[in-house]
Amino acid sequence: MEQFLTFLIPGIFVGMVYALIAMGFVTIYRTTGVLNLAQGEIFLIAGYFMLFLVGGIGLSFWLAIPVMLGMLALVGVITERIALRPLVGQPIMGIILMTLGIGAFLRGVMTLFWTDLVRPVPSVFPLEGVPVLGVMISQAYLWFGVIALVVFIGLWLFFNRTRMGLLMKAAADATLLAQSCGVSVNTVTRMSWIISCITVGLGGYMLTTITGAQPLMGALGLRSLAVVLAGGMESIGGVMLMGPVVGAAEFIFAGYFDPFVGGALKEVIAFVLLIFFLLIRPQGLFGWRIIERL
Repeated sequence: MEQFLTFLIPGIFVGMVYALIAMGFVTIYRTTGVLNLAQGEIFLIAGYFMLFLVGGIGLSFWLAIPVMLGMLALVGVITERIALRPLVGQPIMGIILMTLGIGAFLRGVMTLFWTDLVRPVPSVFPLEGVPVLGVMISQAYLWFGVIALVVFIGLWLFFNRTRMGLLMKAAADATLLAQSCGVSVNTVTRMSWIISCITVGLGGYMLTTITGAQPLMGALGLRSLAVVLAGGMESIGGVMLMGPVVGAAEFIFAGYFDPFVGGALKEVIAFVLLIFFLLIRPQGLFGWRIIERL
């Protein structure tokens, strides 16, 4: 039982970070209907921002973190304004392919400035272990869970209790109707990209403090696709529930079966779950089921 908890508890907390990254997917999709394929690179760039701010120019952590979040917001603004706004009204596949191109561009920029070596990312989280259910767990994992919960509550309140959040939901439900009522779709889209980049980048920074940062590690961020499809493309609550499930599955399967298959099982479990949900329930457990009348 102790060995099982050793795999389960860290998996749950890492899964909460996956859920945090998945919230970025959900924010953009529920507002614009676009699946952002640059998510993996945005996930990584936050780690490189902290590497530059703390390791490069020597800022303290408490100053570097808000600066990093501001830089992520700027990435969102620039991406929406330069790359995506000109495509408004164009086929959705063209916009999705544009996000794929943005990801390739960001990957090239990271390689240009930081090469393709794995670089350790400065961490603000303490690494000392604390007992949880009789198992020693790094304090960093506990902080991951706390931050993910705070962001989840903040996003839920934003979308359900603020004017901008309600406008974003209205624009997602009926774009033309929202425009006819005076809603600025450009503002809504820009806000969704800002929120998404900050959310994804925050999760990316947390994970890269453990794994390090390397430009080709974007697939680590794309693991959250399994969380999105399992929980529902439009459901923030759904991804918050399914994130720990996916993370726990990774750690448990890797812990028990890696010795028999030569390792690296953790790299594929999320994508096995992704295929499973695509086949069984493509809209996810809590996804919107849209009924159209002819």
